[in-house]
Amino acid sequence: MAHHDAHTNPGRAHAHMDEAMQRCIQACLDCLVACEDCADACVGMSGMEACTRLCRDCADLCALCARFMARGSDMHAALCGLCADACEACAAECETHDHDHCRRCAEACRRCAAECRAMAASMTA
Repeated sequence: MAHHDAHTNPGRAHAHMDEAMQRCIQACLDCLVACEDCADACVGMSGMEACTRLCRDCADLCALCARFMARGSDMHAALCGLCADACEACAAECETHDHDHCRRCAEACRRCAAECRAMAASMTA
């Protein structure tokens, strides 16, 4: 049997990913970690409820977006646009707070939003 897939040929699993997609996946994963760290740091802090919620939403979308790109889903471009929206909203909220974790989160969110916007645009062009 000459069937080749990711299980019989592990190198093939990532053959569909170009450098831009790999950068976008990494930006999503970096943002996921920064958002989870920020949300965890905000728990129990007065006035940080919106920040916590946005960080959690953003982290979940980043994870989903990375998975869609990794599997080569035809829906990843649309999801990248949504992820960019969530990242921008999260960054805007984090930028209103004077905490190191919020600063790091906002920076990761801005990088991820830029990568996701570029990925979404490249797929619809």
